[in-house]
Amino acid sequence: MRAPSGVSCLQRPPAPDPGTIISINETGDEQTRLFTPGPVPIPAHLRALGSQQPPYCRTREFSQLTYEILDGLGYVFQTAGSVMILTGSGTAAMETVVLNFLGPDDKALVINAGTFGQRWCDLCEVHGISYESLGLEAGADLDLDHLAAALSQTQGVTVLFVTAHETSSGALFDIQAIGRMAHDLGVLLIVDAISTICADRFLMDDWHVDIAVLSSQKGLALPPGLAFIAMGERALARLESIQPRTLYLDVKQYLSNQERGQLPFTPAIGLLVQLHQRLLDIKNMTLDHLVQQHQEKASDFREALKTLPFGTLPSRPSNAMTTVTCGDLDAYEIVQALRTEHAIEVAPNGGDLKHRVFRVSHMGEHGPEDFSALIRALEQITARLLLPAASEMRGEA
Repeated sequence: MRAPSGVSCLQRPPAPDPGTIISINETGDEQTRLFTPGPVPIPAHLRALGSQQPPYCRTREFSQLTYEILDGLGYVFQTAGSVMILTGSGTAAMETVVLNFLGPDDKALVINAGTFGQRWCDLCEVHGISYESLGLEAGADLDLDHLAAALSQTQGVTVLFVTAHETSSGALFDIQAIGRMAHDLGVLLIVDAISTICADRFLMDDWHVDIAVLSSQKGLALPPGLAFIAMGERALARLESIQPRTLYLDVKQYLSNQERGQLPFTPAIGLLVQLHQRLLDIKNMTLDHLVQQHQEKASDFREALKTLPFGTLPSRPSNAMTTVTCGDLDAYEIVQALRTEHAIEVAPNGGDLKHRVFRVSHMGEHGPEDFSALIRALEQITARLLLPAASEMRGEA
């Protein structure tokens, strides 16, 4: 097809063969091992459910499925409060919170420790919410005395935003202590729990969290596309006094429809079927057992990493992920070598950390053989990258 006159055609890379979206790596292995913090490896029986024809959702049977999903979500959030199901990303859930629970008279304090803390700032900026940012260095722990001073010295703070696990650095914050502080001061606590729930302990009600958000592609080990908002009593009281500034993301519409087991707009039906089964699986194994699985995978990997010329970044890491520091080696070069030479995907970083760190997820369906393959690949890559330096030193001697 010719471009219209006066319109230039963009240069595009050659199209892959039909049916392929990722080229096969140099080893010829078509099965890529995923160690990325979303999407994560999905258990086979959940993938099989995703390949089935989605059912019609405006039925009594689907309403029952929705009720069971809501019950299971209450279990993973550890809350007796209301939970909203949203077709969208984690950021969609975050924006829903800002649009429905904050008004023009609010002032927010954002604990900003990286990419996802900054996202709360961006959302406040876009929607005209007054805010202050409490910035932290990548991987640094939060000084609770510093937070207490910021809350008391920042005039008019009504809302505190925090990312429980800042996935850009791997830092895990003490939500229990932060929740106690916010509760005592009467400040609404809103937590991005997207990459901590199911991997770390998270007790929403016991820790005085007023609102928490979650999405499907992290510890739940499902495809991306669903997000969830859990709300306590103080949040629900606010909901009645604030006029929503959105149609699709109107929380009251969702909660009203969920009372009859439905959602106000067409949901991602196939994902909900997978979610229903995943929540049954978690209840059967128990949430504590799932968290322990993540803890053991993280501990085993970090122990094996000690034999290699790497370190780790956060002083208080999550079980969900390990942030690997690379010293004199180029982190981005290692990420590319893992992909092209070993069919292993880990997560690169951007910005100032691009050449300093990479991230290894422990979420999803991994076996011991997967982590052994990753360690062997890192051994081979580091041996090759360090060889020129070793040869140069021998030559100087």
